[in-house]
Amino acid sequence: MAISDDLDGESRHSLNMELGRRLSQFSDSTKFAVSLNQIQRVAIRGMYDSPEHDGATMYVVDVYLQRSQKGLPSSNSSESVRARKRRLLHEQDAERPECQVQHRYSDFRALREKICEVVDVKDDQMHPVWCSYCNRVLWLMTFGGFPSRFPNRGVVATYTGWHRLLTHSRRHKLEHFINELLTAAKDESYRYGNTQCQRFVTVSQLLQAFLLEPNGQTLSWSGVLTPAAG
Repeated sequence: MAISDDLDGESRHSLNMELGRRLSQFSDSTKFAVSLNQIQRVAIRGMYDSPEHDGATMYVVDVYLQRSQKGLPSSNSSESVRARKRRLLHEQDAERPECQVQHRYSDFRALREKICEVVDVKDDQMHPVWCSYCNRVLWLMTFGGFPSRFPNRGVVATYTGWHRLLTHSRRHKLEHFINELLTAAKDESYRYGNTQCQRFVTVSQLLQAFLLEPNGQTLSWSGVLTPAAG
């Protein structure tokens, strides 16, 4: 009888340890998911050639957070689709970004390569097949229309207008790519208690650092922008 009680005690202790570990992981994943979900979109508002970065083109990125709903959403049954679209575009133009960061093209490329390394699991080639999260993000990293790495500096590029043309093309493609990445990188399995790939946390950290920390600001779990430590 005593032996049975000891075994039951050990089993309960082991179960409690495992439950505590899973709850801790779930809590961390939830924090990253909620924080990442608060980032609504980005917009590249401007570009300039920086003397501090050897003349490299800097892309100025505005970061917008999800707006909190105040009161009940208004419904206008008589509003046409065109009028609603026009109203939403007007509201979007009137929004103010929560923070602003600046990156070179090489920074965007490095982010893409790092995330690709995370979700493209070399030691388990079947992982991206059965993991819907890694499959989705890896597909975007591979086929998501990231702008090509063409040289865009030099006397010839400037004289022919190639530099201006390429940087404007990159601007729109980079903005589209980051917004697509925001959509793909968000994961809501924590809402339903489903198994969440641990690579989600790493991807979230990379994306949040890219969009928030370079400006000396970080997003707290409450959704308030606060100065980053250090």
